[in-house]
Amino acid sequence: MKTKSLSKIGVAVATALVVITVQAQQSDKKANEFISSIKEWNAASSAITETKFKATQLQQEVDRLSKQKIALQRQLDYANTSLETALRNLKAAQAITPPDKETVDKAQKNVDYYQTRAKESQAELDKCEQELRKTIEAYRKALQEPLESKLILPGEVLQLFVLEDEAFNGLYQVRSGGYIILPRVGRISVVGKDLNEAQNLIRQALEATQLKQATVLIERSPGVYGESCSDVIYLAGEFKTTGPLRIAPGVKPTLVTTVIRSGGLTENADLTRVKLLRLESGKSLVEEVNVQAIMEGAGLQSDLDLNPGDIIVVPSYAPLVYVTGNVVKPGVIQLSPDEELTAYSAILRCGGFARFAKTRGVYVLRDRGNGEKTRIPVDIKQVQSGKMSDVILQGKDIVVVPEKFFSF
Repeated sequence: MKTKSLSKIGVAVATALVVITVQAQQSDKKANEFISSIKEWNAASSAITETKFKATQLQQEVDRLSKQKIALQRQLDYANTSLETALRNLKAAQAITPPDKETVDKAQKNVDYYQTRAKESQAELDKCEQELRKTIEAYRKALQEPLESKLILPGEVLQLFVLEDEAFNGLYQVRSGGYIILPRVGRISVVGKDLNEAQNLIRQALEATQLKQATVLIERSPGVYGESCSDVIYLAGEFKTTGPLRIAPGVKPTLVTTVIRSGGLTENADLTRVKLLRLESGKSLVEEVNVQAIMEGAGLQSDLDLNPGDIIVVPSYAPLVYVTGNVVKPGVIQLSPDEELTAYSAILRCGGFARFAKTRGVYVLRDRGNGEKTRIPVDIKQVQSGKMSDVILQGKDIVVVPEKFFSF
């Protein structure tokens, strides 16, 4: 009896060990799959981050060169206008009978000077134009990389065709976790894969659970990330989906219609300062457009037709701070990227203190969200003497300079 009991216990223990081993193997398998998906997600995230960082750097360089080009164009216009005046003065001096040598020499020196300035300004403008053109080309290439690499990234829409069962056919968006959800199958991780790898994964999943044999074809949705690189517009900045946007056959896209059909904008998008970047006849064009005004019918500017290869950049709202009260010129200050503006500096930028300003009573109103505001005192006298640190301003801060009570 004892032997039989021990035998039953041994069988039970052995069975339990088998169950535990199987469960452990299944857990290890799930753990390995999870680790593998994390690695794939990290690789895709790194690719996304690198692409966005590169595009951001190029956009900042485009902005810098655009401003430089405008400044150089003004310098050239001034030099040419001054040269025309100098030439007229020289002609008038030479027409005097008898000509005064000193006057003629002075007029000639002015002509030589402005000719040199015009030549130098033109050379600098040509150099800036060349750099701007190269930067726009590099920017376009950076936005085109996902299209050329065929790497599947989160946010894309994939069109799936299964020959053996049309119920699986349709459009599937790659979720932020890097997967698509297939009916009766569940999650399939496709992020970081190319189209062929994704097709094999979906085929294996279908054959393992639903179909004896599966013939799978995946294409990128014709909306975003089209197959052709020639008939696309490039979206950058605060679009929810950046990169190439395919132009539908027979459609002449405009700036407004492109923004509307882009798939949406982020909550930080600023439609009042949309930029159109274009390369045309070897020249670069950078134009800023108030799309918001056009859409509301309040702007004098009309919609713009777009060409293949154009780049549309929707910037984010620039942080603003407000200075009010007893300052010379109360108003709004737009912060530059990475700029650290203090309360005292903001007051000085607005012309400084007006008469009867209470410098010891300055304070900053800061929005904490949900309508709650915090009052941060700033004793300017203490700041000036180095006994108190100044307040570094944030977007939406209000610097208030009160008036002395006895101001009469």
